[in-house]
Amino acid sequence: MPSPAPFRRVLTAHSSSDVDGTDVYIHDDAIVPYTILDGNAHVRPLFSHMGIPTTNAHSITTAEIEDAAGKVTDVTLPGGTNCQVTDIGPGYRTPMHRSSSVDYNIFISGSATLITPDGEGGKEKRTTVKAGDIVIQRGTLHAWETDQGQGARWYTVIVSALPVRVGDKSDGKELLDVSQLD
Repeated sequence: MPSPAPFRRVLTAHSSSDVDGTDVYIHDDAIVPYTILDGNAHVRPLFSHMGIPTTNAHSITTAEIEDAAGKVTDVTLPGGTNCQVTDIGPGYRTPMHRSSSVDYNIFISGSATLITPDGEGGKEKRTTVKAGDIVIQRGTLHAWETDQGQGARWYTVIVSALPVRVGDKSDGKELLDVSQLD
């Protein structure tokens, strides 16, 4: 999959000289996603926050914006939130995975198939989603697959959560670190 074209990120805060909340700073830059999964997908954290509820610092610098995105070394930022973009190329299937998070996946182009186990010994449920659809993933096992003709792009807001538990046990199947999927 060729690298997707850079896309625009616009972030607002107050300028450092603001004294009354009326001087708004606009950070406007081009973002290039990172290559993962042997070149079959690209991701890029856009911004993150530690803690929920989070804070809104009065002003923010370009370095602080990059530092916030750089804190995300995995899909989930433990104890925080992450906003990222994901591109998956045509004809690719991700490994089955889960994360300790609630993920709000907003599809903006292409289509993909959400694959989940059905609890019947290896069978799968397959749900096709397309641009305009939203998938809310709540710590469940899943994979994504695109058809041969087109890939998919979506934005995800990822909110850290406690691991899924059945009764008093966690099933222990956590998402691989994104760097391990490269």
